[in-house]
Amino acid sequence: MVDNGNNKVDKKDAKSGNKPRKKLMRQRYFVARELQLSIALLVITALLGGIFLQSVAAALTKHIGLDTRVLGILMIIGYVIIVAFLAMVFSHRLVGPFKRLEYEMKHVKDGDLDIRLTVRTRDDLHVRNFVEHVNDMISNFEHMNSSYNKLNSTISIGLGRIVEELAKDDVDCAKLKKSLKSLQKEIHRHREKW
Repeated sequence: MVDNGNNKVDKKDAKSGNKPRKKLMRQRYFVARELQLSIALLVITALLGGIFLQSVAAALTKHIGLDTRVLGILMIIGYVIIVAFLAMVFSHRLVGPFKRLEYEMKHVKDGDLDIRLTVRTRDDLHVRNFVEHVNDMISNFEHMNSSYNKLNSTISIGLGRIVEELAKDDVDCAKLKKSLKSLQKEIHRHREKW
């Protein structure tokens, strides 16, 4: 085994450049676990609802003696109701927050960087994680914007001084060179930061 920093890799895999099979399988099939678990729960609940309807149908046939055609229609209607209910609940938990986020993102797009996106505590975990990452991105963008404004102000003031120096009859080239180098350092400092 060889440690490549994050994962232990077989020497054979390390030499050939192949990723370990286990990690590859996790990356390929378990991409968004929270969302996949929500969908799996939805499917399992729908299947359990179908099983419940089957047992109710069997009991009705045994005790009441309902016609199988009528019973089949009732089962289809019952299953459609269960699936429609589950779809409404799931879409409310998943799609509902995105409509609100869309509204809040319009404010961010219009320049309101003080806003932070919000979700309800009962919203899907995948949505909450997404909102957390978007809020981090907005914070970073806010810091970048602030840094850009400081840089812009510094450059404007520095260029103003240079213009004043150039307007004089006796231009001090050494002073101009020093001012330009100072501005250049400031630009590089901000560039390295972001």
